[in-house]
Amino acid sequence: MSVSYDLFTAAFLGKVTEYDFIPLEQYNRNSIVDGYMVRACAQFNKICKYDLLSRDDAVREFMTDIPDDEIDEIVDIVSEGMLVQWMKPYMYRADNLENVLNTADFSAYSPAELLYRITSAYKMAKRDFTNMMREYSYNHGDLSDLSL
Repeated sequence: MSVSYDLFTAAFLGKVTEYDFIPLEQYNRNSIVDGYMVRACAQFNKICKYDLLSRDDAVREFMTDIPDDEIDEIVDIVSEGMLVQWMKPYMYRADNLENVLNTADFSAYSPAELLYRITSAYKMAKRDFTNMMREYSYNHGDLSDLSL
């Protein structure tokens, strides 16, 4: 049984509030979100016991069978990685790096504070994704070969 991209898309969209996705047609929205998923799967695939690189983009399905008792964990980890991929461009946006809004009428706090908050949120999401992948590898990996 193949796994639909829609599971990952729904989990990701449940974690973010992105109003720019609303006016997009489903095809365009899926194209953007699928890009986040592909990059997150590329990172997670190194330790995942299922092949997340084997997929059919035309029908938007993974060609790997993942048991029902493990699919939720994998979807959660990959959607967290998608969150990191989604946040990365916000951190490097030119508007945040320039002092565009410098009056109290438009800004409740300084642009430097905004950039700090965005960077902090990105680092926290990346840390969570890395920790989830580590926990997955500890829970599902064969640790018998490790020398202690």
